[in-house]
Amino acid sequence: METFLKIENIKLWARVGVLVEERQLGQLFSLDIFLWTDFDKCTANDDIKKTIDYSELVEILKDQSKKIYCFTIEKYSNAILEIINQKFKLSKIKIILTKCNPPITGFDGKVSIIRILENN
Repeated sequence: METFLKIENIKLWARVGVLVEERQLGQLFSLDIFLWTDFDKCTANDDIKKTIDYSELVEILKDQSKKIYCFTIEKYSNAILEIINQKFKLSKIKIILTKCNPPITGFDGKVSIIRILENN
């Protein structure tokens, strides 16, 4: 059975973008995370120490987002993957990072990047 943990709609403020204003002022991003690991250890004994502390992960990501300063969501998404991978050493991580209000004239949509990291 495939099981993963999904953390949805994490709001992050980061200074990411091509425009100088985006990097100076920052902007809102939304992050969805999918985490694969062996949940059987937690399930068998209902042991919180044998699972992913997602409250800790959210706080780490919010804290780190304040330190991000780059041009592309590709670079930002890579930093997020590295943070998660270093902290939790999971078998698979999938993220969807969305720039909520990209400054594109005449465009009121969103822009997202989807990244998947698999550890063998």
